[in-house]
Amino acid sequence: MSSTTPNLPGGASNRSGTGFFGKFKTGLKLSKDSLGVIRDHPKLLVFPAMGALSSLAFWIVFLLPLVIAQFFGSGIEYVVLFFLYFVTTFMATFFTAGLVFAVNQAFHGEEPSVREGLQAAWQRKGPILVWSAIAATVSVILKKLEESDHAAVRILSSLFALGWTVMTFFMVPVIVFEEVTVKSMFTRSAETFRDTWGESMGVGLGVTLIQVLMGIVGVAIAVVLSLVIGAIVPVAGIVLGIFLVGGALVLTYLVGQTVWAITKTALYVYAAEDRVPEQFENFDFETLEGRTERAATPGKVKQPKAHLDD
Repeated sequence: MSSTTPNLPGGASNRSGTGFFGKFKTGLKLSKDSLGVIRDHPKLLVFPAMGALSSLAFWIVFLLPLVIAQFFGSGIEYVVLFFLYFVTTFMATFFTAGLVFAVNQAFHGEEPSVREGLQAAWQRKGPILVWSAIAATVSVILKKLEESDHAAVRILSSLFALGWTVMTFFMVPVIVFEEVTVKSMFTRSAETFRDTWGESMGVGLGVTLIQVLMGIVGVAIAVVLSLVIGAIVPVAGIVLGIFLVGGALVLTYLVGQTVWAITKTALYVYAAEDRVPEQFENFDFETLEGRTERAATPGKVKQPKAHLDD
């Protein structure tokens, strides 16, 4: 396979896929293929649902302690905030790890299992705990910097947050599929990002926009249906509207989280195995639909396993 795309006359590189609309089109293809995986395996939505419910329940229980800590001040609120970030990060990472494992099962022609996914995540609880503690610490620091009165500090905070996002983009697949140390989990995530999507983070904008459009369409349909019913029975229309709009937003969130996990897992599998999952065969992973440089250096990491060792 060629490492570069052909040059256009006059030495200009083909960058048709690098503009805004190119990224949107690429995001559409990735989302479409990921939605196909969800259509074939709807049980994958169970993982983000469990993660969201557990995190929501925890926040509700500990919201009052946070308010009390903020009232007293003296730094206590940051201790409570760290604890909240730590637990919610652990929960989110744990269930996402299970989802990534289940997605990898689907990529290898197996039926995804919620039970096996949760078991796989539990086996990786050590790295997940370490990652959660580090992520919570960084989140507290960023929040403190964002509250600064100095514009320069807030700008530096935003730049650091962007770099942190890049460095940890593939953190969950790395934790699930590789034996890593504290240092190597960050370096491996950053390397995988560089190898597979380093110059095309903007493609994520396309994926996000598709999800936003899905939400808008879902809410619009819910509002129209509730207005039609409300014209006949006003109270029923209001109640129906609340449930339908809420349902549309929840479904959009669950689908969006699952699409992101599927997309990241597909990119990771390509980098790790030099293999494109059959669900994404219509997508050009090598050039990411128009990149001027090869997107991945396959075979650099150990192959993901469909099952963890007993």
